[in-house]
Amino acid sequence: MIKKLSHNPWLVFSPFLFYYAYIIIINKWPSLYGDEIRYVEYAHHIIHGYYSPPAPHIDLWNGPGYPIVLLPFIALKIRVIYITFLNAVYQYLAVVFLYKALSLTASHKIALVSGLLLAVYPNALSILPILYTEAFTGFLVSSFVYCVTQCYIKKNNRYLLPAGLVLGYLTLTKIIFGYVLAICLVIFLILLLLKKEKSFYLRPVYILLIAYAVTVPYLTYTWQMTGKFFYWGNSGGMSLYWMSTPFEHEYGDWKMPDLSNKQYPTLFKSPEAVALLKTNHSKELKFILSHRNAVVQDELFKQAAFKNIEKNPLKFASNYCNNFSRMLFNFPYSYAWQDAAIVKNIIIGSLILWSTVAGIILTIVNWRGIIFPVKPLLLIAGVYLLLSGALSAYPRQLDIMMPVLLFWLGYLAGNVMKLDLRFSGSTVAG
Repeated sequence: MIKKLSHNPWLVFSPFLFYYAYIIIINKWPSLYGDEIRYVEYAHHIIHGYYSPPAPHIDLWNGPGYPIVLLPFIALKIRVIYITFLNAVYQYLAVVFLYKALSLTASHKIALVSGLLLAVYPNALSILPILYTEAFTGFLVSSFVYCVTQCYIKKNNRYLLPAGLVLGYLTLTKIIFGYVLAICLVIFLILLLLKKEKSFYLRPVYILLIAYAVTVPYLTYTWQMTGKFFYWGNSGGMSLYWMSTPFEHEYGDWKMPDLSNKQYPTLFKSPEAVALLKTNHSKELKFILSHRNAVVQDELFKQAAFKNIEKNPLKFASNYCNNFSRMLFNFPYSYAWQDAAIVKNIIIGSLILWSTVAGIILTIVNWRGIIFPVKPLLLIAGVYLLLSGALSAYPRQLDIMMPVLLFWLGYLAGNVMKLDLRFSGSTVAG
């Protein structure tokens, strides 16, 4: 009986549900902060029968996935502090589904350790008190990992539909996945034509097509609003612009359009930095922002970014590397003072980095022995991270992929000896 209870993830990880709630209670800001304002505003829009205001005031900064989640609570006028408790539930569910996925491919101990690592992951805990998408997105990613694993390990095709639905809703929440889906679909269609094991490659194709079906209403809406086909949002242009900055001491992180350099008040206080930002960008931004239509602004930001990239490809490459450094270490930032938190970030980021490097080596060496659910998950995660590096990136972009990373490394940890034996056997046989 005790052993049975110890293998029940809903029970084993339940204390974390209360711990997460405690973190939210003691750290929640009394008023809406940062992106919270936008998500709540979008929810109000939907309540009043629209998502974006009409042209020329089109506002498609992010997808409708998260505002739809907030919608019933905002409609019932529930206080934001209580809505934020949902983050505790999402993080708890992410841990449970990661455990359930790994328990299908590795031992109970490895599944338990991996679940605990996700449960205490500092970056995830730090953002729990904020009404941001990361906790919800992490839950979607973890449940997607579980559904894909069920499709292959248990050969349960009933999970194809939920896997596609989850991936589709993830795309509506993080619109960058719209491009991830397109790239992965092309890759899997090519593999479907070239490989003999058609059934293995048909499943991800089905999942990706279902995911796209989920996004069709939103893409139809954006097409009607903007006249542009396959238009996901108007936030990418500004992010790409800041990522392409050619100026010294600017590392690709996002800045406020007013060039106030105040998005991180504890770090960015230098009046000299503000003066440099205005010298470098005020003329360009004044021209772009003089256009009232946000879709036109988005296009002009992209044109300015491509011009920067064309003229300064090496600086763009440097900013790309800086983006990955920020995802891992939350450093460097343009015109920023040093902060003691960087030490903790370096320790955590280094563990992730070198674990990933070791995992990549083991995966390449044992590629033929790697089970199939790991492969599409790695492809989707890899494409997502590569695309994220081309925009202003932060730890938040990496954090949502932790369920995939821990699933992959947990699988390798539980099967590395078997994989090595299979590889050795195939080499001898060859």
